[in-house]
Amino acid sequence: MTNWMNRLLRWASGERANTAARASADGADGDTATAAADAVPVHGAGLAAAQAGESAQTADLEVAFFEWLLGEASAGVPVDAVAEQRVLAFVDEVLHSDEMRENLLPRARSVIPELLHSLRDENQSTRALSARVAHDPNLVVEVIHLANSVWYRADKKVVDLMQAISRLGTEGLRRAIARVLLKPIFDAQGDPLLGRATQRLWQHSELKASLCLQQAASAGLDPFGSYLAGLMHNVGWTAAFRAIDRSPGGAPTRFSPDFINALAPRRDRLFATLVRTWELSDSLTDLADEVLRVGFANAKSPLAQLLLYADRTSSQQLLQPRAMPAGQAREPRTDSTGV
Repeated sequence: MTNWMNRLLRWASGERANTAARASADGADGDTATAAADAVPVHGAGLAAAQAGESAQTADLEVAFFEWLLGEASAGVPVDAVAEQRVLAFVDEVLHSDEMRENLLPRARSVIPELLHSLRDENQSTRALSARVAHDPNLVVEVIHLANSVWYRADKKVVDLMQAISRLGTEGLRRAIARVLLKPIFDAQGDPLLGRATQRLWQHSELKASLCLQQAASAGLDPFGSYLAGLMHNVGWTAAFRAIDRSPGGAPTRFSPDFINALAPRRDRLFATLVRTWELSDSLTDLADEVLRVGFANAKSPLAQLLLYADRTSSQQLLQPRAMPAGQAREPRTDSTGV
């Protein structure tokens, strides 16, 4: 069994144990509930242990997802701790240099202004957005694909652009435009480590954005703004992988769990720093400020909580193995659903 699968199973086992404990507490009544409260205090050592368990589960999920992204091509190769420290030092250098960060995502210089122009005006008519779509073959394909997705649950398949536009409406068109404009930012551009991860990163981004969209209303958030946050969140991964690829000496052959968990907060800071400079929306800028201030895991705003939920849930879904006939190897699920 692969390392990422072992880590996922450990993470899932911990989550099931926590869920069972919560269910038991919820189902208790009277003296039983009181005894449970006395036995497991919510302060002091009990709280510290619960927080430590959750932290360990998150760390296992981080490592499992990182290994899945890269396909574990380097399994069995010794870890070079000196090289890992060199890479982390370089990522820190990137975090403190505007020029170095900008060079990590060169396509953003053309993509982001166009995205702003297309999406910032929420009052654009469907006719205006349709004209924008009609002049771009990639957008035409994306709009028709989105109109036929399970999100819209339509019985009849559309093949005509105008039918697709009618089905999607203004919000659907804005999502299609965002997907087409943002996808080039995830391209590997010849970077070997990012090249191994870029296709799965985009799958993860699509699924995460779909989950954000599905849960936005119940969280009291703007659906499109939430969708855009989910779609853009993995620019932190893209920048981190590209920084590793371009670090002095290049990327190590293999990465330790300690390195992966040390990279995670740096990846989050890369996302926040980049998004903050782009000023796509007030909500995204506020999220970036919060992440830079307290870290992604500790952020408490509704958008941060929604994005954290979508990030972890999409990672778990993509790591789950498909059911395979007896005797065949299991592979991670790589399909995304929704929009």
